[in-house]
Amino acid sequence: MSKLFGDYIRAKRESMRQHDPEYSIRRVAKRIGIHHSYLSKIERGEPASLCEKRIIALAQELGDDPELLLAMNGKVSEAVRRAVFEDPERVVSLLNQIKNGGNGQ
Repeated sequence: MSKLFGDYIRAKRESMRQHDPEYSIRRVAKRIGIHHSYLSKIERGEPASLCEKRIIALAQELGDDPELLLAMNGKVSEAVRRAVFEDPERVVSLLNQIKNGGNGQ
């Protein structure tokens, strides 16, 4: 996990914790099935990784799109992999639009 990802996760969790104590690092870690010290390591950007299942659980916990958190970690979900195989030309076209700033060039 990268420092940028850790900063993003910590900021999201801390923002939610300001309004709800259920978003303490211990409680979030427990709900997604990891030890709080491991989540702390992730938030600090230290070498650590989460499997797809845990990233999805973290995304749901923080109200984020799982595909976003997976992409932030250089991963894609099984659903995205299937979409690539089903319509590779469309996926390439969408990726090119993203790379070009969405202006369709």
